[in-house]
Amino acid sequence: MRDATVAATANKLFQACGISWVEDSYNHWSAVVKAWSVGSTRPVHDVDRHAIIYSIQSVDDAEMERVRDIEAKEDAEANGAALDILNGLRWVKHSWDRERDCLVTEVAIERQAGPGWHREGSISEIEARENAGQREMFS
Repeated sequence: MRDATVAATANKLFQACGISWVEDSYNHWSAVVKAWSVGSTRPVHDVDRHAIIYSIQSVDDAEMERVRDIEAKEDAEANGAALDILNGLRWVKHSWDRERDCLVTEVAIERQAGPGWHREGSISEIEARENAGQREMFS
């Protein structure tokens, strides 16, 4: 079996089954390939079967690593937000209200990802507050 055929078959089987999430993925994928080969139109030799299994394992490992990286980033963000709450950090956004003709300050305890939000007391927040107040003076 050619390498391209092995890779295509491995990708199709992986897409059909998804991530294995088991410690011994060789036995898992071996069972999947055996089940697939029963219905194949031509006999699959052991060399081809092993090549498909190893190809699926590499795709599986890469996908599991990608998912674990995403989960680790999400956990780090959640932990950072929890630490901010515990440490009493607040997030602030300043804007000018034209109707009331005054500076409006929004405060949040949880980390805010939108534009204009800054950690209270930071240089960025102080500059944003000054700019929001001065913006109206020059218009």
